[in-house]
Amino acid sequence: MKRLVTITGPVAAAQMDGYLIEERLLDRIMIQVIDKGDGNLEIAFDERDQRYLSQFSAAQLAEWLHEAMLHVEAACPLETRDGKAARIADEAPPRARSSIKAMRPARQEHDLPAGLEFLRRT
Repeated sequence: MKRLVTITGPVAAAQMDGYLIEERLLDRIMIQVIDKGDGNLEIAFDERDQRYLSQFSAAQLAEWLHEAMLHVEAACPLETRDGKAARIADEAPPRARSSIKAMRPARQEHDLPAGLEFLRRT
């Protein structure tokens, strides 16, 4: 399951600069990565950039978002709105604890039974 995380823990959203996708056209256009909470991530352009992006076709925008998803999956740099570094982490389900316990090694003379004194370190 994929999650968006920072050094302090999980976050709901992060962003990347569009410069990584299309250097001149998308410079300073922020692409939002939203953690839906079920292991799925959603990618969209920031609302504040919609006016600028309206000059491009829907097919072009979809292509850029697809390329952005490939960059995100390849661990490109992300950040939260307040500038903290973020990344995508695979969160594995918790593993069940084993009921098998390790035996305590013999450390003192009285720990060894009478016939096993030869095992004592000298």
